[in-house]
Amino acid sequence: MRTSKAYFERFKAEFLRWQQLLGLTQYRIVFSHEKLKNDCAKIIIGQMDKLAKVILSTELPGTEKEDEGPESHAKHEAIHLLESRLAWLGACRYIEESDLNEECEAVVVRLEKVLK
Repeated sequence: MRTSKAYFERFKAEFLRWQQLLGLTQYRIVFSHEKLKNDCAKIIIGQMDKLAKVILSTELPGTEKEDEGPESHAKHEAIHLLESRLAWLGACRYIEESDLNEECEAVVVRLEKVLK
């Protein structure tokens, strides 16, 4: 299935909505609508510069479920943005335990606000 400009616009709007809801406004977001192999969407995040490139594929793989749509893909990528700092910290050669605890607490607080 090909994704239209309208589908892409819905994807962008929903991603930005989730970015706000999850309190991830420290990231600058750049969107792209390009062909991806085997993915509906993906996100590339630079933790140091707080820049995230969010990509929606121009062609969705045949494995997409009927209940998925641009909103579902956008939410999925926003959740990746939410957990990305934890993954980045975990991959660092050396971090303070307090850094990891602080980020875990930040995730909990963000989810508490969304999951009322």
